[in-house]
Amino acid sequence: MFRLFIVGLVLASTSTCSAQTLDVYAAASLKSAIDEIAANFAAQTGQAPRLSYAASSILALQIEHGAPADVFVSANLGWMHYLEQVGVLQNSAQNIASNRLVFASAVPGPLSLELPDILGRLAGGRLAVPLISSVPLGLYAAQSLQNMGFLTALTPHLAQQDNARSSLISVLRGEVDLGILYASDVAIAPGVFAVAEIPLKVHDPVTYQAASISPRGAEFVDYLTKKQAQAVFMSYGFLPP
Repeated sequence: MFRLFIVGLVLASTSTCSAQTLDVYAAASLKSAIDEIAANFAAQTGQAPRLSYAASSILALQIEHGAPADVFVSANLGWMHYLEQVGVLQNSAQNIASNRLVFASAVPGPLSLELPDILGRLAGGRLAVPLISSVPLGLYAAQSLQNMGFLTALTPHLAQQDNARSSLISVLRGEVDLGILYASDVAIAPGVFAVAEIPLKVHDPVTYQAASISPRGAEFVDYLTKKQAQAVFMSYGFLPP
């Protein structure tokens, strides 16, 4: 019921899209980079993409149920594979960037990856993460905590949110004591500090992929793999694909 409700809201909000507009649905954590890349693309081609940002899980459900996307950019492989399985991709997905995870705080100071230290920093407070059941960053975060042996102890402290940007804002505003964020989000947010890096070995690779949903999206997907777009991703703290 909740899933159908969300899909209904999404379709209602996108039903007025013009058939001539290049609609790009992208993971929220990519917003700053994709905004600049789309502006560069528009300057070169004369075609300004219309950008929609949300959690990859929500965007994938929109597209599955007929939302008029031309391009989907996902923060993990799972939701791209989901759309491949339901048969809406026009071509194979392209790897466009990667990322890593960090514990972050509005208060600087190193954090050891030991449970007593993490609980001490929380001091009964909250740890911001996106929804651990569906949102890519939340999935990576839960996998990391599980593999480090911390998930059971930290679950009562989790403040689960809609997407990666929501968690970033909570950390920035000091609404939570810690957050698990993408390193790229911390890189663009003065006042948010990476206090510990989460080892790459404890979670699946954070891989961003793009694919065209309509034939019109192929040019933009190809542009995301080119040198100019790749330089923009790197300038916002993303890693090579």
